[in-house]
Amino acid sequence: MPKFFNKDMADLAHQLTLSPRRLRVAQIQEMEAVLGLVDPDRSYPFDFVCFRITKYRKRSSRTSAFVPGKALISDLVTMAEVCSRKANLRVAELSDASQTHQQLAKELGVSTKTIRRWRTRGLMGLRAVFDDGVNRLIFCRGTIDRFVQRNKELVERGASFRQLTTAERNRIIEQARELVAERPLKLHAAAKIIAEQTGRAVETIRYTLRRHDTSAGKDALFKLNGEVIHCAREAAIWRCHEAGEAVQSIARAFECLAGEIEQVIRTVRVRRWRQAPLSCVPNELFDAPNADALILDTAEPVVAGAKPPRIPKDLPPYLRSLYLTPLLTREQEQDLFRRYNYLKHKAADVLRDLEPEEISAERFDAVALLIERIDTLRQRIVRANLRLVVSIAKKHVGWSPAFFEVISDGNISLMRAVEKFDYARGTKFSTYATWAVMKNYARSIPEEHYLGLRYMTGQEGLLDSKPAAQPEEVYQSDRQHVRELIEASLEELPDREREIVSQHFGLGSKGKKVTLEQLGQRFGVTKERVRQIELRALARLREVLSPSLVEALGS
Repeated sequence: MPKFFNKDMADLAHQLTLSPRRLRVAQIQEMEAVLGLVDPDRSYPFDFVCFRITKYRKRSSRTSAFVPGKALISDLVTMAEVCSRKANLRVAELSDASQTHQQLAKELGVSTKTIRRWRTRGLMGLRAVFDDGVNRLIFCRGTIDRFVQRNKELVERGASFRQLTTAERNRIIEQARELVAERPLKLHAAAKIIAEQTGRAVETIRYTLRRHDTSAGKDALFKLNGEVIHCAREAAIWRCHEAGEAVQSIARAFECLAGEIEQVIRTVRVRRWRQAPLSCVPNELFDAPNADALILDTAEPVVAGAKPPRIPKDLPPYLRSLYLTPLLTREQEQDLFRRYNYLKHKAADVLRDLEPEEISAERFDAVALLIERIDTLRQRIVRANLRLVVSIAKKHVGWSPAFFEVISDGNISLMRAVEKFDYARGTKFSTYATWAVMKNYARSIPEEHYLGLRYMTGQEGLLDSKPAAQPEEVYQSDRQHVRELIEASLEELPDREREIVSQHFGLGSKGKKVTLEQLGQRFGVTKERVRQIELRALARLREVLSPSLVEALGS
C-alpha cells in the first residue's frame, strides 16, 4: 500500500481513483502544476490543494488543515503514481514526451537508484502501459525540465559523482585503520576526517567502512554502534598500566603528556565498566525524587548486645576466619540489599550516558567511587553468608577430600543469588541462598560422583584388596543421599503432583508403587489425566535435578 504522510491526501487519492477515467490526465497535470508551486519550507491549506486538482471547493466555513511543504511534495508524487496505475493509462494518451527511469538516468548521468531517491524531492513519475502491454514507470518531459530547473545544484552534484574504484575503497579502509591505531575514533568521526582528505562525501566513506566491517568479522574496525573495536596504542598503554608502571614512566615511553595517558586509562576503564553492564533488581523507590536521602543518607541498622561468635576448635584457618564476620539480621539484610541495588541502578544510568573518550577526571572519580561502593556492599553480603555455604556443604559431603572444592562451588552459587535476590518480597536472604546452593548441589554432586564411579580406571588391585562388603555400603549410602535430594526437590511441587510422583515411583516411606489407574480412582480423575499431571511434575523436577541422576539410581 502506498505510504502517504498526510491522511487527507491519502483520502483524496482514494477518491480520485474512483472518479471517471476521462478526468485522470487533467488531474495528473494539475498535480504537476501544484508541485511547481510548492515551497518545501512552507505549509499549504489542504483545501487549496484539493481545489487545484479537482476544481471542487468545499462550502464549509471551517478552516482546513495545513500540509507541510515536504510532506505535500512526497504525497503529490505518490498520488500521481497511484492514480495513473489505477487508470491503466497508455503512453499514447500522454501528450508530453516521456522517458523510463533507465533512459532518464542515462540522460542526466546518474544511477537509477539516484532517480528513485529524487522522487521524494518532487520528481514525479507515472505508471503507463507500453505497446508490449507492460506497465512501466515513466517521467514526462515537462516534469523533468521543472525538476532540473529547480534543483540544478543537486543534479550537477549527482552527475559529478563517480563510484569508488577498488583501489580507492582499499585506501579508505587503510586510512581508517591508521586513524584508529593512533587514537580511538568513532565511525562518524573517522568518516569526516577521511572525507576531508579524499574529497568524498561523508556518507560514502561511512557506507564503505560499514560494508567492510560487515564482511571482516574479527578484523572489523568498528562495532555495530560505531565505536572503535581496537586501538594498538591505547592497548599498549593499558598493558603498561596493568603491569604497574607509573603514569610518568608511560608518558616518557610514548613521548606524550601524562594527562593524555591518564585520559586513555580512564577511557579504557569506562569501556570495561560498560562491557559488563550492571543489572539490578528494580524497585519503585529507586525512581523517587529523593531516593538518595531515603536510601543512602539514612543510618544503617545497629544490632544491640550482639555476642561474639563461639569458634569451634580444630577448624582449618579458612573456616575459623569466617566466624569473625557476624551474621546479618533481617533489618541489616534489607538495608544492605536496598543500598546495593540502588547503587547499581544509579551507576547503570550514569554509565549509559557517558562518553568514554570525553570523560573528565572529576566525573571519572565520581563513577569510580560509585563502583567501589557497589563492590564493598557485595563483599559484605557475601562474607556474612559464607558460613551458610559451609554448613550446607558439610551436610552433603561431610569432611571428605572434596569438601573445599564443594564449598568453592557453593560460593559461586551464593554470589549468583546475591545478584538475583529481591529484598522487597520480605524473604530472608539466608532462606533464598540456602535453596540456591542446595539446588546447585542437587545438580552437581550426584553427577560428578556418578561420572567418577563410571569412568574410574586402574583401580582393580585396590578393589581386590578391600573387603567385599565395603563397596556395597558406600553404594547404599550414596543411593540414600540421592533419595534425600529427590525428596527435598519434591517439596517444591504442589501437594497433588508430589503425591502422584511419590506413590507412583515408590518414593514414600513404605516404598510401595501405586499404578496410575489406582491414583486416578483416589483423586476421582481418569488414568490419562493422572499421566498428564505426572508428566508436568516430572518436567518441573528436571529443572532441579541432574540429567544423569536417573541413570545413577539405576546403576
